[in-house]
Amino acid sequence: MNGQGVGAMTAPIRLTSTTRDVLSVLRQAAREEVPVYGLEICKITGLGSGTVYPILTRLERVGWVRAYWEEAGDDSRGPRRRMYELTGEGRAQAAHLERPNRGLRLGWQQ
Repeated sequence: MNGQGVGAMTAPIRLTSTTRDVLSVLRQAAREEVPVYGLEICKITGLGSGTVYPILTRLERVGWVRAYWEEAGDDSRGPRRRMYELTGEGRAQAAHLERPNRGLRLGWQQ
């Protein structure tokens, strides 16, 4: 096995302030039971796409986020959006953010 399958843990999630910001938006969306798209996360957090999308990719790789393309619908709005939502595991791990622990790497033993 090459270790790159679904759910493979390739690197720990570093809980930087930017990762926390992205997780915060995803947690709020989960509370409201709505998915959120990447550019919307950029706008809410004030972070650039070059910061947000790599974080989303890492979160998806470790199984905390599920990403999918929105259904084709109203084409007057523009191209389809890539939607993001926390998985059950992601919700459980992100809940630890309410108890701040600097340097904690969730999902892995130290």
